[in-house]
Amino acid sequence: MILLPYFVDRTSEWTKLSVFLCSGGRQLWSADGTEKATIKMLKENGFPVLSVSKESDILYAHIDQGKLKMSDFYQWTEIDPLSSEEDVWRTFIIPNSLWSCPVFKESFFKTTGLPPMGFLQ
Repeated sequence: MILLPYFVDRTSEWTKLSVFLCSGGRQLWSADGTEKATIKMLKENGFPVLSVSKESDILYAHIDQGKLKMSDFYQWTEIDPLSSEEDVWRTFIIPNSLWSCPVFKESFFKTTGLPPMGFLQ
């Protein structure tokens, strides 16, 4: 199953979506095992899980940003995404005025390789 840890910050003008990706931010993370075992693994590895939701073969793990120790992880801006194999937090900053446009949203998910995240409405 695909595992997608994420957190979201919103203001009136911007949506800041941070997702945890592997292989230098080029691939989605995958996990074998049950949902319960996956949540346990996340917590043991420093991901404070707020909630999970499952759509098809994707487990979305909403992470508590306030309790997450970002210094324990690499960020996209700290690595060379073309050659690094590190797992990283990658942040996308999206103008809310564009986010409401279905053409932009379709293009965003297609170009980033992220699965559609319907809960970001």
